[in-house]
Amino acid sequence: MENFIKNIFIDVVENKIPMAKLIGVKVLEIKEGYVKLKFPYKEDFIGDPRSKRLHGGYTATAVDLAGGVAAMTYMTSQEDDVATIDMRIDYIRPGKPESIIAEGQVLSKRKRSVVTEMKIYHPDAPEKIIAFGRGVFSIKRKEDKC
Repeated sequence: MENFIKNIFIDVVENKIPMAKLIGVKVLEIKEGYVKLKFPYKEDFIGDPRSKRLHGGYTATAVDLAGGVAAMTYMTSQEDDVATIDMRIDYIRPGKPESIIAEGQVLSKRKRSVVTEMKIYHPDAPEKIIAFGRGVFSIKRKEDKC
């Protein structure tokens, strides 16, 4: 993936996807079929104020966005649309009140769909997975739009 294209993807993720922009997501790495994103910690993302654990919905957002952005790397036009068809999340352990890393990897790609695998962890402990995800994303190609 050329640097020019990488910069476009980084700009789209960090500044054009409203949810990612609201959260403050940063792209750490991106290449065809793979993305590594950093999701910042904010107190607003706590699900249980007694234990200070991250909300499962925040983790799910990280899973969905990582899979979707990995799928986006197979777009052939800026006018293509990527959308989540199906997603599964397995929560392994609770997230601590810290930033998280979301990695998305494409497992299979077809003309109109992409299957992805995602993992979520804290930056200082990549071996301690918070959640795994699998997703199926549709890609509606510019040429398919009538």
